[in-house]
Amino acid sequence: MRTPDKSDVESETGDVRAFLESLTGPSRGTVTWLVGNALAASVGPDRILKFRRKEDLPPHDEDVATIQWSQGGYALNALPGRDIWVNGQKTASAVLGHGDMIEFGAEGPMSRYRVCDHSFPAHHTVEDIISDAYVYARSSRRPFARKMSGALREGGRRLTSQTTVLFRVTVIGVLLLIFAFGYLLFQNDRKLADSLKQESLKIEAVAVMLTQTREDALTADDLVALREAFDNQVISTEQRLGTLEERAGASRRVITASTRSIAFIQGAYGLRQTESGKLLRHVLGPDGEKLKTPFGKPWIEPDAEGAPAEFQFTGTGFLLQDTSLLVTNRHVALPWTTGDRAQALKAAGLEAEILSLLAYLPEQSKPMEAVLLRASKTADLALLSVDANRVQGLGLSLAPHPTRAGEEVFLLGFPTGLKALIVQAGPDFLKTLERDGAVDFWTIAKHLSEQNKIRPLASRGIVAQTSPGAVVYDAETTTGGSGGPALNRNGEVVAINAAILPEFGGSNIGVPVSHLKILLDESD
Repeated sequence: MRTPDKSDVESETGDVRAFLESLTGPSRGTVTWLVGNALAASVGPDRILKFRRKEDLPPHDEDVATIQWSQGGYALNALPGRDIWVNGQKTASAVLGHGDMIEFGAEGPMSRYRVCDHSFPAHHTVEDIISDAYVYARSSRRPFARKMSGALREGGRRLTSQTTVLFRVTVIGVLLLIFAFGYLLFQNDRKLADSLKQESLKIEAVAVMLTQTREDALTADDLVALREAFDNQVISTEQRLGTLEERAGASRRVITASTRSIAFIQGAYGLRQTESGKLLRHVLGPDGEKLKTPFGKPWIEPDAEGAPAEFQFTGTGFLLQDTSLLVTNRHVALPWTTGDRAQALKAAGLEAEILSLLAYLPEQSKPMEAVLLRASKTADLALLSVDANRVQGLGLSLAPHPTRAGEEVFLLGFPTGLKALIVQAGPDFLKTLERDGAVDFWTIAKHLSEQNKIRPLASRGIVAQTSPGAVVYDAETTTGGSGGPALNRNGEVVAINAAILPEFGGSNIGVPVSHLKILLDESD
């Protein structure tokens, strides 16, 4: 508390009984002490509120009211023709009470009347400051927006300048805590949003990968459909050879000599989270079963305890003469690099990696492990390395010259993957699978190999068009035949089958053997 001095009042004598604190106008924030029994209040053109003893000077035009001490309090009386408002109500006379809000004239300042015990508080209480702002907002006759902004602005100014240092420090500390808490909430919300987005992208990426996997997976219903296709849709190598033999005597010789060098490729890849470096694994239920999401997709997480999620694929490849190299398409060896798969994986923060890659050869009961040696950056080609001891005496030679339109080609491969192999194996093999329920991707191939049932299908066609980048021919094949060789009548590779053009009557596109020769040179 401080005691008023001569600078606070215009009189040097008398008792300090109350004071007025200006809340608006040029004198906003100043205090006027009320000393004496009779005072005159005046407001000039500058809107500054002034008081003087009533008897000191004669009345003048700027006077708006008088204040008279009576019965322990001050009474406010408006002069004739002057407007005074107390607590928002226009009045000619009023006995003032502690906390009253007074507005001196239509353009005059608003002041808060306070009774005191001969001293003025060094600091206002928060309650007083908030109360002043509230009363001002309630009593002011200004437009709503102006009086609300004024109340907030003045209240904020007084809270920062008229309260104790401890209170200000406490407020700053609380505000910092609120800001820090808000920032943490914002960060958590952003992380949650990012997590949800990544989860959505992961689900989308997994769905894209599963699309191809479904083409190679088998169910019990698929076995029934395959039995029906046995007579209608798929012709075995022996049957096709018989047809070809009627057309050209060289067909049987070329196909028979090449068959043992054609490999059935079976593989699976997993997805690794880039950020954590962990493979996505199946989430398991209480009984060890693989759980699924509400959308029917496998539920896979990087921190799950199940086996790594496998995305399976099949294709065709062929051995090169006098090497331990297996040639196939890049999209067979690296199936996640085609179409929208690579983009989906990148957006989901995932990386694909091979979990298993096997090559089955006709007349061999066990598969070989294959390792990617090199993939072409410009052509749909890849080189795999296999066990040299398993491929001695096998392999195809490359044609020394490009093929030409109108020439005959023979295409060998494994179109439709496991499904065609099962049909070729015959009805008894189908019945065994149905009886045992052995529809596992890896188990079926193992049984086929052990029973020497893995043999490629052959088809014959004519080269329709050639260019430096592609060979187009009409030899029949379908999905799964990618990576197989297109042979000329000498049994030499003229192209590597790469794509099907259904809009052109089922024509196929092969990569010219010249591109393979470039890849081999780069690998040396």
